[in-house]
Amino acid sequence: MAERALILAPYFFRDLAEGIQQQMYFWGQDVLHPEGNLLVEQGFERGQSKGLKGTSCYRLEWQGGHIELYGSCAGWYGGGSGFVFLRPQRRCVVWSSSVETPVPGSWQTELIHKPTNREELYTASQPLLDWLISHEEAVNKRFGDGYRMENYRSYQKVPKAKAWIEPDAALSWFRCFRENPSQLKRPKFFTNEYCV
Repeated sequence: MAERALILAPYFFRDLAEGIQQQMYFWGQDVLHPEGNLLVEQGFERGQSKGLKGTSCYRLEWQGGHIELYGSCAGWYGGGSGFVFLRPQRRCVVWSSSVETPVPGSWQTELIHKPTNREELYTASQPLLDWLISHEEAVNKRFGDGYRMENYRSYQKVPKAKAWIEPDAALSWFRCFRENPSQLKRPKFFTNEYCV
């Protein structure tokens, strides 16, 4: 537990939320890619949103559960619970059901679990982080890092958007959060050398 004490500081979860916020914009660009919808190409099923009209939900079976991506939330649900980033609230939470998943617009606040410690939130985040890292590696392998930098530059121009850190550093930060939390630094101080 002592090794993870650094990652369990509340500000790292705020950093994680900022990072996922930026990633959600990138995934939206993947849906609109000129070569076709990259999420569907990687196995996601596209369906109607259960909440907000005119929006889609992308679902993928992953690590004994499933990932759901909406424009307003992203999460993994399995084993009776889950983890979700709620974009309107700009926060990451433990979700207390793997059957009933968030409905954008209503959010079923009774299913937002307040963990007794941040270790629980950290552990719940792992399947979504595993997919995020895997997806970003696949995108980089296929298109090179210039594609995400182009996405990053366009995100910086979105009104009210708060760009996080550049995509290469962001991927390294997510890997460090996942694999070497004792080495993690705040994004503005983060360099790849911290997670060796």
